[in-house]
Amino acid sequence: MVDDDLDYTGLHAFVFMREVDPGTNIRDVIGALRQLDKPTIRYAAEMVGTSLGFAHVRTDTLAEMHDLIAGELWERGVHCDHCLEKKVAKQGNRLIGAKRSTPEIIALSRVRTRRGAADDVLAAMADEHGPLRETFRGASTVFGDFDILLQLGGDSYEPVAEDAAVALQQIDGIVATDTAFTDGRR
Repeated sequence: MVDDDLDYTGLHAFVFMREVDPGTNIRDVIGALRQLDKPTIRYAAEMVGTSLGFAHVRTDTLAEMHDLIAGELWERGVHCDHCLEKKVAKQGNRLIGAKRSTPEIIALSRVRTRRGAADDVLAAMADEHGPLRETFRGASTVFGDFDILLQLGGDSYEPVAEDAAVALQQIDGIVATDTAFTDGRR
């Protein structure tokens, strides 16, 4: 969608839209977000699940992030839960943070871990031989109401949903998950 150089610099936040203003629909809100500055709005989409919509946003500073959330996002009807990225998963020397790629079917899982287990769970998710090896697309530890944002993806719904419902639960240290889906082609 935008320059790869911006994928791992600055501050990244993930925005989960649970409701929209009366008289507005989620498609209008997502459309308004997509009209904003592309380096700032990395991705925006409708979701099916506990969130109506999702956005990945980037700024250079925490003050800019505050201004974005309280200003442009609020004005466009984005009243939401959000979290700030802390650390991204690695496979070898490659960084693979949440929502940096857009396969056709996307599952975003908000994951809560046992106290002190987030780094081990993050590593297990990114394990190229682990239970998510076919659908893993990225993961990030975050500051917010959950510990990790996991992105699963693939060409069709069934394997992505199966890994979200079954394979993800095989990773030791996970306490709870909350998953929503979108079609990356939209």
